[in-house]
Amino acid sequence: MMTAPRPGFILAIALCLLALPPCFYLPSLVDAVEAAAARRVARLTQLEAARTLLAQHDDLDRRAALFDRALGVHTLLRTGPDMAAVQAAAEDDVRQALRQAGVTVRDLAAAVAAGRGPYRRIHLTVRAEGDAVSVTNAVAALDAVRPRLLLRGVRIHADAPPAAAGPSGPSFGRAQHGGLPADAASAPATLELEIDVYADLAAP
Repeated sequence: MMTAPRPGFILAIALCLLALPPCFYLPSLVDAVEAAAARRVARLTQLEAARTLLAQHDDLDRRAALFDRALGVHTLLRTGPDMAAVQAAAEDDVRQALRQAGVTVRDLAAAVAAGRGPYRRIHLTVRAEGDAVSVTNAVAALDAVRPRLLLRGVRIHADAPPAAAGPSGPSFGRAQHGGLPADAASAPATLELEIDVYADLAAP
């Protein structure tokens, strides 16, 4: 004769059946927790980077101010009552810088190009003469002019001094050796420059 199942056995089976569904959902639950943890770590990293950037805000402002003072437009734009005055002042600055460097200006021509709004560009073409040392100093002198002069082209034409014959006369094919003459630095040279000057006619 069959006996009825015991209540304890039925309860164990019921508990096993109830425990099966979580086992199926556990892997997806773990993945969701890991994704949430990764998003939280990413947000914390972004917040830390933002805090670091805010901490460096004053230093960045100081560096930006130094950069603006060194290369800002206020060091480039020339102002004046009209275009003729700005052009005359720029030509005077070029002549004075070259004169202080020791070169002689032979020709200086200017051409004004149309710009946007109150801004204009003046293109200067300069031809000057001097020795090798003064020509080198001329480029440095122009670079020190304020407001800045933009050197668009620099060409130097130097006349090489003639080679002196040796004490034994012509070599008739023999190679001659020796350095440059002592007066090579004083050899005449021609300096050709192309300079851009920028004007702001709206500035007071």
